[in-house]
Amino acid sequence: FSNVEQSIKTNSKLDSLLTTQALSQAESLIGRTLTSADGTVTGQVVSVTVNSDGSVATLADGQTIAMGAGVKVS
Repeated sequence: FSNVEQSIKTNSKLDSLLTTQALSQAESLIGRTLTSADGTVTGQVVSVTVNSDGSVATLADGQTIAMGAGVKVS
């Protein structure tokens, strides 16, 4: 039973670490220019939402870009 408890605590700490990392990365995107993976959306980031599915950046013109492979940050 103690192994189960230890695993639960470890998972909780890992979740906390991943959340902290995601928030730090999100903060670093504010004011930067993003281009979607397909190149159809480009703009300056004004906010980032971090949720269980990943992060979504909102651009100055109101468009959004889901953060993922191929998204260009400049």
